[in-house]
Amino acid sequence: MIRRLSWLSSVLILASCGTSEDPFETEPNPFGATGIPAALRRGDGQGGTPIAPGGISDEMKNNPGVVLDPNEIVYTDPDAEDPDSLPTELDTLLSEAPQEGPWSKSYTNVFKRARREDKPVLIWFTDSQNSVNCKMLSQELFGDVEFEEWAEETFVRLQVDSRVSGDNGDEVARRKDYVQELKKRFKVLGTPMLVVLTPAEDVIMREKGYVRGQANFKWGQLRQAAEVASKKHQAWKSKMEKKGYRTWKDPRGRKIFAKLVAYKDGELVIVEPDGTRARTKEKNLSPADQDWIAQQKRARGIE
Repeated sequence: MIRRLSWLSSVLILASCGTSEDPFETEPNPFGATGIPAALRRGDGQGGTPIAPGGISDEMKNNPGVVLDPNEIVYTDPDAEDPDSLPTELDTLLSEAPQEGPWSKSYTNVFKRARREDKPVLIWFTDSQNSVNCKMLSQELFGDVEFEEWAEETFVRLQVDSRVSGDNGDEVARRKDYVQELKKRFKVLGTPMLVVLTPAEDVIMREKGYVRGQANFKWGQLRQAAEVASKKHQAWKSKMEKKGYRTWKDPRGRKIFAKLVAYKDGELVIVEPDGTRARTKEKNLSPADQDWIAQQKRARGIE
């Protein structure tokens, strides 16, 4: 259950800057009694658009920075009965995704890292047991030390192997379903296939097959895809920054790209573009972020 808090009427109001006619440019500043965009809320019968797990909705990709409605919900009641309605604590949200070696096996962890590190994602669909071409690609390119160093710096990588083994039958069945789901999502009809995506999951490259001796050619394709993906991601971030999103850091330097949607008495609620909300206290942010908040207050005559 999500309901208003009694203190909303006293939330600090900081008017947004700028005189553009664009409604996105003149939306209320999140220090005031603004609302969480409908596109960021769960599908709760109130007009919200469900966010698919592990992905940013098409609505958000095509229309970043949805206008905030001042009449909508701005905060979650800490006494709400539904635990899923509560914002995540920022410390939990900023926890690092588990390191699984050069090639991760978890789609969720890969995109969590990609969004934190501003890196494109490389997915390698392979059949390590039956495909000769997959084995050649692994030996000739992915096994090359120079390529490995470049890929570690450039991508967050995910391996999806059709070969699934293990002693736990339930776990093997679950893993096979996971592989089939990803193959269906990316229209994988054969292996090897390489897919490059932005952190927002926009597909930049889908290349199937490998021929012996083509390591340099394949590397060239990946270099080009990585460059395109990075440029597209930075352009997307620039658009989002104009809508109020920015990079926040904690004292350890961990970062999150999010928008401030509520502030009162040193407590903040921020929301990522995929709808993930988090709450934290101003004192838990980096000195630079604390300075930014102080500047926003001074600019509006708020102590």
